[in-house]
Amino acid sequence: MTRRHTYYLIARTLALDLHPDRAGEIVKNLPQKETHWQLLVKTGSDNMVLPSFFLAFERQNLLEHLPSDLHQYLKQVLELNRERNLNVIRQAGEVRDLLKAAHIPCLFMKGTGNILDGFYTEPGERMVYDLDVLVPEDKMVAAAQLMEAEGYHTQKKFNPRALESTMHYPILLREDQVAGVEIHRMPVQYLYRKSFQPQTIFKNAVESRSEKGFLLMNYDDRVIHNFLHAQLMHSGHYNGRVSLRDLYDLLLLSRKTDAVDTLNRFGHYRSKSTAYLKLMHKVFGQELPAELEQTRRGNFFLRRHERVMRMNDRQLKWHMITIMILQKYVVLPARVLWNRQARNYVFSRLLDPAWYGRHLKAMGRIIKRNS
Repeated sequence: MTRRHTYYLIARTLALDLHPDRAGEIVKNLPQKETHWQLLVKTGSDNMVLPSFFLAFERQNLLEHLPSDLHQYLKQVLELNRERNLNVIRQAGEVRDLLKAAHIPCLFMKGTGNILDGFYTEPGERMVYDLDVLVPEDKMVAAAQLMEAEGYHTQKKFNPRALESTMHYPILLREDQVAGVEIHRMPVQYLYRKSFQPQTIFKNAVESRSEKGFLLMNYDDRVIHNFLHAQLMHSGHYNGRVSLRDLYDLLLLSRKTDAVDTLNRFGHYRSKSTAYLKLMHKVFGQELPAELEQTRRGNFFLRRHERVMRMNDRQLKWHMITIMILQKYVVLPARVLWNRQARNYVFSRLLDPAWYGRHLKAMGRIIKRNS
């Protein structure tokens, strides 16, 4: 089995609720060697979808086809993640109540927002790192100071010089809480704020359907945010690698709203959003809507994604490092010439003596992760 084969096998498994008739094909293509099962677990872990993979097998009564030790391992992963997410829900309530008492509106985004909405088949399905909380732009620092007064702390000092280009306050941590908290003044990086304004998101916000009293993005805004976050902010479009967790969220969202229509009405980054939609349909084995079938937009990206999927470990490592170097040391410095927020982003960091050490450590982690 190859990385590509494993990636697509996991994806087709996640889509079994839509295509239960494919269960036999999934079973037929399961690994036969222990090393191939190990690759499947690694790929699922890297893409943060192991709980979803296990639950898809469980819902289709296919667990007997998993090796017994893997069955127990995946069950334990799900149980641990369920326990953690129940604590995340509790923690989100505490954050909401703290900010509400100070008359600061807050909206929960991304995975945490979906969990609070009862979006998945059960609370343990989605893996999340942090609580992403959006507040009005002028309330970010005040909200963070409230959190700090409650015992939260940051590992990186907030730089007021960088406020203009800052998306969120440095992650806030507390030893007795399971997740870090990111207080956002913008839902996306400064490059994309004009096309996805926080004021509009609050205007369109809805209350959670499962855990009452939480403000969330509506489905259309979640589709847009998913695209901007996965493809542009996390460079999926540039490096040709896209997390199955992001694609699976988009698949689930497309069952709630017409994702093609939503991104067409959004109107920005049309080629990239079309490529993302085409990739979702391809990966999960979905038939392309006529509108996507009839356009050549995005086909170049699909070919690049296939090429990246077929790379060996050494090729993939250097591909990722090359993309990172181009983005950070060529594209970003060039952007400084015409973008005010980019200038603020760069110079506020260059003027911070502590930034240099953090930057070198971060680059080391990226290179090690792709080694």
